[in-house]
Amino acid sequence: EMGKSKITRAKLNEDIDRLTAAMEEGEASIAKLAETIAQLTKEVEELITSMGEATALRTAEKEKNAVTVEDAKSAQTAVEAATAVLKDFYEKASTATALLQAPNPRQWGLKQGVKMGTDEWNALADPNFKGTVDTGHKDGMQTFGKTYEGQQDENEYGVLGLLEVIHSDFASLQADTEAAEAEAQKLYEDFMTESKRNKAVKEKNIKMSTADKATATSKLQEDTADLKSTQDELLAAERYYKKLVPQCIDQGMTWDERVKAREEEIASLKQALSILSSPDIATSA
Repeated sequence: EMGKSKITRAKLNEDIDRLTAAMEEGEASIAKLAETIAQLTKEVEELITSMGEATALRTAEKEKNAVTVEDAKSAQTAVEAATAVLKDFYEKASTATALLQAPNPRQWGLKQGVKMGTDEWNALADPNFKGTVDTGHKDGMQTFGKTYEGQQDENEYGVLGLLEVIHSDFASLQADTEAAEAEAQKLYEDFMTESKRNKAVKEKNIKMSTADKATATSKLQEDTADLKSTQDELLAAERYYKKLVPQCIDQGMTWDERVKAREEEIASLKQALSILSSPDIATSA
């Protein structure tokens, strides 16, 4: 019985040690998982914030670029219209007569270079002439000064030249803005794609870690209950063992003490037998 008690108590102690180690491991695992979940949750929140900020900046930048492109297009249209007006003006000015010198009708036609027999000759010869006379410019007719053609061809800084430079600047602004917009949009889309992927991975890890934490918590609760039960069993075993000790184990009496105790026990038994064998006991019986 003492041997069985010893084996039982040894096994219970081993179970307690195992359960205690498992509980410590479980508590450490739960703490680590909680830390991981908190960190991943923080990173997900930061990603959400970054994506929101990037979207707001991209929207504002896109609107600004759209306005810039529209303004550049409008400016090019305006410059083209102004250039067309000036070119038309210069083309007409190149064929216009400048300050035509009209002849004095009261002077003799010969002095004016008018041919005899023409309407102009008759008008000059007859003050009462009822016909019409074309006094407009004719080839070879003298004019005052050269025909005005403007300054568009004098140098690269002429009006048309400047308009061409301005038009080119607005065209470059449009092209550069459109290129920058396309690049910014691509970078934004790449960033959003990568951020969404990272967010999905982190959220999946949060879900898995949360499930692992729940499992570890449940296991810790079971181990805690098992530990208490095992400790109670060990306490009962210890109490039982203490009851067995006086009955099964020498308490340290010497040989003489054991002989004396045995003699006293025998004497007591003899005295009891004598009392039971006495006449008085027999008579009363």
